[in-house]
Amino acid sequence: MFIRAMFFSLSTATIAMAEPPLSCEGHDPDWFLTLAGPESQFRYDKRKTDFKIPQSNVAEGHDWPRAFTLVADFDTAIVLIDEATCLLNETSWPITAHVLTQRGQTPILLTGCCTVAE
Repeated sequence: MFIRAMFFSLSTATIAMAEPPLSCEGHDPDWFLTLAGPESQFRYDKRKTDFKIPQSNVAEGHDWPRAFTLVADFDTAIVLIDEATCLLNETSWPITAHVLTQRGQTPILLTGCCTVAE
C-alpha cells in the first residue's frame, strides 16, 4: 500500500511538472513569481529567492486548483493556483495565485494572478 501511494504521489508530481511555465505577480505589495519545471524564482520585499519545487499536487478528483511546494536554503513557500479569471491593474489574467510564505516567524499571504510564460 505504501509503495502504491508513493508511486501515485511521484506520478502526480511528474505530471504537474510537465506543465508550461507560469509567470505570476501581485501588487500592494508587489511580488513576482515564475514556476518553470522543477524550479521557481520569487521576488518580494527587495529579495530574490531561487526555489526548488520538490512536490506539486492537484485537488483530489479535479484538474484545479494546484499546489506547489517551494524550498530554498532559508525560505519555503506554498503556491496555490487556480484556473479562475483574475483581475490585476484592470487586466484580466487566466489564473489566480495565492502564495503563503514567511519572513522569520511572520506568516505572509500574497494574492495575485498568473499567465503562461512566453
